[in-house]
Amino acid sequence: MIMNLKKYMMNEMNFDRIEDFLDGGLSDDQLKEFEKDLLDDPDLQMDLDLHQEVDEAIVENDIMNLRSKLEAIELPKKEEQKRKYKYLTKWNIVAASLALFIGLGSLMFLVNNKGTYSNEKVYSNYYKPYEIVVNTRSADANIDNMLVTALKSYEAKDYRTALKLFKQILDKDSTNITSNFYSGISNLEISEYQKANKNFTKVIRHKNNLFIEQSEWYLGFCYLMTNEREKAIKQFNIIAKGNSFYKAKAQEILNKLE
Repeated sequence: MIMNLKKYMMNEMNFDRIEDFLDGGLSDDQLKEFEKDLLDDPDLQMDLDLHQEVDEAIVENDIMNLRSKLEAIELPKKEEQKRKYKYLTKWNIVAASLALFIGLGSLMFLVNNKGTYSNEKVYSNYYKPYEIVVNTRSADANIDNMLVTALKSYEAKDYRTALKLFKQILDKDSTNITSNFYSGISNLEISEYQKANKNFTKVIRHKNNLFIEQSEWYLGFCYLMTNEREKAIKQFNIIAKGNSFYKAKAQEILNKLE
């Protein structure tokens, strides 16, 4: 843990970006750049993980009191000693505070003390696009060929092109489950949450396909990102009480939302 703190303090330049990310303060372009950097930069991911750990572990009143005491300490007058304190920033104080809590044996209590997560934070932590699984074949060879092309665009993360191709398929066959499901994921990827909701609802109402559990799972994220938190909780409750593949993760999400 101490090694992580030292590593973190060496990467303070990431603080503002991480804080804006967690607070939802990044623009769309900044968010895309940040998410790309997370994939390319393990140190940035480590900074984000530790930042989240600190947020969850520190009780605000206690840390504010401790911070006041630390900031009230008179700095040495000698120039050599002053240099030792030059880099004492607010995150050094937070890191020192966290170390103190560990030393006092309070960390486990703080970590287990549940706090309410934002919808965006739950989405960021648990949402991942679905991998390609083609489980149906239509009677129309043209539709099959279009579906293969659409899925290639989806796999290349060209979601807007994929959506256009899925729409062409659905215009010919509105019951094409594969196109409806992957349209839903594509709409999530471009932040069209209401449209994604409609796609997943169609799959669920069809009742006779292999994408029902997945659609129920992703529908919960649609509700989160349209600020329908109660509906999201209800949806994840349904999953957690059933025998879905997503049962355990749904319960984890409920623990953070409720």
